[in-house]
Amino acid sequence: MLRVLWLRLGGAAPGLGLGPGPGPGTGRAGSRGSLLILWIGIRLCAASLDRSPWAEHYGTKSRYEGLRGDSVPGADWLAPANCTVLQVNALIRHGTRYPTRKNVPRMVEIHQLIREQGDPGSSLVQAIAGWHMWYNEGMDGNLHPLGISDMVKLAKRLAARFPALFTARSYKEKRLKFLTSSKHRCVNSTKSFIQGLESYLNLRDQASGQWEVNDGLLRFFDHCEKFKNLVENNNTALQQVEIFKKGPEMERIMNNMAKKLGISPKAITTNMVEATFYLCIYEFILKGIVSPWCDLLEKEDVKVLEYLGDLKQYWKRSYGYKINGLSSYKLFQDLFQYMDQTIEESERNQSVSHTAVLRFGHAETLLPVLTLMGYFKDDYPLLANNFEEQKNRKFRSGRISPFAANLILVLYQCNEAQNLGEKYKLQLFLNEKPLPFPHSGNLIADYGEVKNCYQNLIEALKFGNVCDDHSSFHFIFFLFLLLLFTVYY
Repeated sequence: MLRVLWLRLGGAAPGLGLGPGPGPGTGRAGSRGSLLILWIGIRLCAASLDRSPWAEHYGTKSRYEGLRGDSVPGADWLAPANCTVLQVNALIRHGTRYPTRKNVPRMVEIHQLIREQGDPGSSLVQAIAGWHMWYNEGMDGNLHPLGISDMVKLAKRLAARFPALFTARSYKEKRLKFLTSSKHRCVNSTKSFIQGLESYLNLRDQASGQWEVNDGLLRFFDHCEKFKNLVENNNTALQQVEIFKKGPEMERIMNNMAKKLGISPKAITTNMVEATFYLCIYEFILKGIVSPWCDLLEKEDVKVLEYLGDLKQYWKRSYGYKINGLSSYKLFQDLFQYMDQTIEESERNQSVSHTAVLRFGHAETLLPVLTLMGYFKDDYPLLANNFEEQKNRKFRSGRISPFAANLILVLYQCNEAQNLGEKYKLQLFLNEKPLPFPHSGNLIADYGEVKNCYQNLIEALKFGNVCDDHSSFHFIFFLFLLLLFTVYY
């Protein structure tokens, strides 16, 4: 059985991160290779029995398929009574990707430490030492083949759920609009989505599937000066994260890892702990393997590391600072502008210019928008010292924004309405599951009611005012006044 397993794995060595099989007379290296193969064989069996290594705690590196489940079109997706669908607006995170450039050196560092200082008599150390480091900086967050599949499948599901909107005619007439971040994983996600749509509609070699790069909308955080000054470039903005890294929960993980490896706890850093977690995650989500890296952690450790990731997202992209949500205002306004335009066209008995507007961005794009809308806000902020109290928190980034996460706004026109405010209705879906409106808890709301709820965000604010940061101007003006005072007094 192991021989068959070895042949299967050896034939796909580049994809699985395994080198060639050990030949005769290879001695200790050969035994290491055999041990690793045995370990992987056992872990593959475990994975096939759905013994995933705590995949529900992977944060923003979670696979979409695992969290979405086997959702199929049902009553949740049916239009309200006497209503027809007019438009779909979607905000979609890119599909499953490889590790980013900044994480690979940390992975190399912990692997090298274990090979050089780990207990050679430990079977766990031998298994990790024999593991082939196949990640490299050139991958830099590129879309993985699974990410392509994520987008193709999502396109087909949306087209099946809204057949009146996703038609060959609307596609050829460019009434399906595609917007994307300039990052390659987002552009390639857009391409893959379009390919899935073309496949579903039986279209080939079409020139209609064009997209527009718009970083001002989908990477708004790069264009918001106040966010960059108060959060992105502020060394103290993530103070709670740094305190948690030095806290008892992280110290316990480092001590346990050191004990399993036969290494001094002082040699292990929090970056190495995170890299170990990422290696466990990526081996499982990209290859379906429960690797030996996962055995350096316990389930409680993974919960701690999930909280560490959530702390980062909370303070950098969500409720930690008001500007995090406000920075997404331009994108939020864009969603309503397209719906307003559709309603105006409908009232004039004109054909709808865009039956679907699909935007492809990042977790950093989606989380601030949901924050601005008031979703997943806990009664108390996430802090370094309340991990235990927050175990049942609403803000879990992996459930909100896994790879391929999507926020879908569905606009309906209803026939038997008493007035214009009731004539158009809105329904929200997050990751293809109904999302109640925060102001009412209802699954369907009058469009006018929703607009009134967010009126101050849609009309009263201007993006430039939200993101302009005049703190440097005030400082320079203060210095100027000080200089005048010094010269004349």
